[in-house]
Amino acid sequence: MSGGPPSAQGLAASGLSTLNGDILGELTSHIHGEDALNLALTSRRLYDFAIHRVAVILVCRTRADLICLHRHLLSGEPKRAIYLRSLTILNTTFIERPWQEDPNWIFPKNTYEYSLATLLGDILEDAHNLTHLLLEHAAPLLQHDPRIAPAVASMRKLVRLKLCDIDANILPVFTNLRSRPQVLYVSPVTVDTPAETKRVLNIVWEILTAMSSVQELRAIDLDLKGISDLPEPTAAHISLPQVRYLSVHWWHPQFDVAKTFPNLEVFEQHVNSTQLRRSPKQPLRRLSVAEIHTFEASRQPVHFLHLRRYPRELRSFRRTVYEASPVGIALHCFIDTPVWLKYWFQLPRAAPRLRFMDVHCHTWERRHEHGWANKFVQSLRRYALVCLRIVAPQPPSFESLDSAWHEDDMQTFAELPDRVMQAIPTLRYIAWAPKRRAPGGHVDDYAWYEDEYDCAPANYTWYRVEMDESSGARTLKAITASQGERVRRFLLDSDLDAITNIDDHLRL
Repeated sequence: MSGGPPSAQGLAASGLSTLNGDILGELTSHIHGEDALNLALTSRRLYDFAIHRVAVILVCRTRADLICLHRHLLSGEPKRAIYLRSLTILNTTFIERPWQEDPNWIFPKNTYEYSLATLLGDILEDAHNLTHLLLEHAAPLLQHDPRIAPAVASMRKLVRLKLCDIDANILPVFTNLRSRPQVLYVSPVTVDTPAETKRVLNIVWEILTAMSSVQELRAIDLDLKGISDLPEPTAAHISLPQVRYLSVHWWHPQFDVAKTFPNLEVFEQHVNSTQLRRSPKQPLRRLSVAEIHTFEASRQPVHFLHLRRYPRELRSFRRTVYEASPVGIALHCFIDTPVWLKYWFQLPRAAPRLRFMDVHCHTWERRHEHGWANKFVQSLRRYALVCLRIVAPQPPSFESLDSAWHEDDMQTFAELPDRVMQAIPTLRYIAWAPKRRAPGGHVDDYAWYEDEYDCAPANYTWYRVEMDESSGARTLKAITASQGERVRRFLLDSDLDAITNIDDHLRL
């Protein structure tokens, strides 16, 4: 007889095993992957409920992955594919020769081979319960296995559908689609001539008109480089009032955004500049663009303005901010030049409604005058901000040719949260990070990355500004990252009055 006490895992498993089947089924529906596997291995009864959740979310990256998935998902009775909820098939699955091995060393390209597309067809025919599907290189996959299109069209539970590199063969998927997805992403194949461009644009437009159930149009990505004269699409003025969220990587100049999407709330434009030909009927909740040339209509408020790159010309940028009149703004900026410091002093007058900011700070000068960091902090005194989230600039490395920062400037950034609190009387929350977080998690990876509302993902330290009852002095109290995220979601979702009086509406 064993003398040791039962393990915590064993006690938890024995407790769960006493629950009825309906409750166990509901509990296990919220786990997947390693968590589901660990639970399944605790007892025979829990195994029956949890084992099918192990392979609920799958990402296929290589040919070997696809072969293994095919073997696993099509085994058992019923086949395990029916438990699959999310499937991503990346283009790397079908690479035959990577670009590094291409003998054409001047313009190397990957070489793809799609003979294993039939394995994907087998999986999709049995994966009836998918809610999320992403297929890269959709056009050649549909060409090599005609079963893929009707298999996708027959699915009834798709919520997110992302199809990259599509051509005319994709149209039967949408004309026969039984699902009513809320999020759609379509990316056409690369085209080389104006005639092909017009054909591809019309295919995209036919898809949009067929998708009357789309509530969030996630993205339209058109790779049309090298074509100077873009033909006008046949149906350029159709209205899609059901769409609330639009994200595009390219947009045809003949498409009137406001007229095509009259109820748009969020507009993201990732590449090139954009010109809103007229303002939407209702104010946008979020506008995320590389650069805006102008609003042709009268001043139209935007709740959150996200600028994805440095402004080219500060005067027009201030005009853009004035016309958008944002409550929140996210931007990249320089903080060490006289021109930019002048801009920081002028911004509050251009945006009187401004209550929260995300600032990714950069430096331009190679030799800094003593006190430049404090000048930036002092420029914030005119702001009526409730929350400021800031990524500090990086000091020169030992290998850099730039001169080292003065000790006082280094100290300013070391004490940045306290210095900013003292400069902005209305401030209630501040988050700061010494550097941006790289997308791959590697500190040396300088690739720029932004998510749908963030100019600089980073490991922020959050503080709440509190009043000391005895002395009346303002102090900083650290809060958790999850509490900071609640603050951020409140700022994005609330109106100006609630944000201004945040203490009356938000309790952490």
